[in-house]
Amino acid sequence: MFLRALGLAAVAASVFAGSALAHHSFAIFDQTKVLNHTGTVKDFELINPHAWLHVAIIDAAGKSATWSFEGGSVAQLVGLGWTREGLRVGDKVQVSYRPMKDGSRGGQIMSVTQADGKKICSNRGCG
Repeated sequence: MFLRALGLAAVAASVFAGSALAHHSFAIFDQTKVLNHTGTVKDFELINPHAWLHVAIIDAAGKSATWSFEGGSVAQLVGLGWTREGLRVGDKVQVSYRPMKDGSRGGQIMSVTQADGKKICSNRGCG
């Protein structure tokens, strides 16, 4: 009986280990750069497994595009002072981030500075 329970536990552990290994790394972000963009909040998702901040950013030609920035988990960010009400649609913000290696519009949040000057840092630093 003991060996059977041990065998079932080993099978369960191997099944759950597969999903843990499937979790992506932050290798998609260029860890050698920190960039800044200013824009208007379109949406803020303080959800697990990772928070997302979507910002409308106007380029040099005057064209608006949505950029998406990935943050840490809810527990990590709340511990650093983030709240669901802290970033509202329409708020002007400056996002400090590590850019995507492929050049797409987005990156890994390092910090967000609000219009009133309040800066909230991420779990990855405060770039």
